[in-house]
Amino acid sequence: MRKLLLTLTALVMLAPAQAQEFIGLTGKKIRDVMASDNPGLTPDNSVRNNLFRYLKYHSEDENETWLIFLDDRDRCNGVRITGSIKGYEEAIKELNEKYRPEGLNVWTYRAGREIITVMVKKDAWYFTVTHERIHHL
Repeated sequence: MRKLLLTLTALVMLAPAQAQEFIGLTGKKIRDVMASDNPGLTPDNSVRNNLFRYLKYHSEDENETWLIFLDDRDRCNGVRITGSIKGYEEAIKELNEKYRPEGLNVWTYRAGREIITVMVKKDAWYFTVTHERIHHL
């Protein structure tokens, strides 16, 4: 059991940089990917917002929450991942390895015809990684 918990924790800690795969995908496809690639995250339908359409997922220990924002065509246009401060250094390391730095805690990458910006905000007990579409080529 302990080995399974450690494996799931490792998968969840490495997840922030994988959010780019969602930009442009439909809500159905995102649900399928989350179910197969992120078994440590559970769909959370307990809260609804009438202004924004989004899918919400959280880890069993409540240390990580994903909000995957959808446009009016049911396509992802942004992802916000909030995690425990314990995973901050690893997330920064992974983002530095995977994307082009654009400044302090800001990166960009290209996904198909999209230019995506990634921003990290650090607070006392948690940090937030936000992937947003900034340009459609």
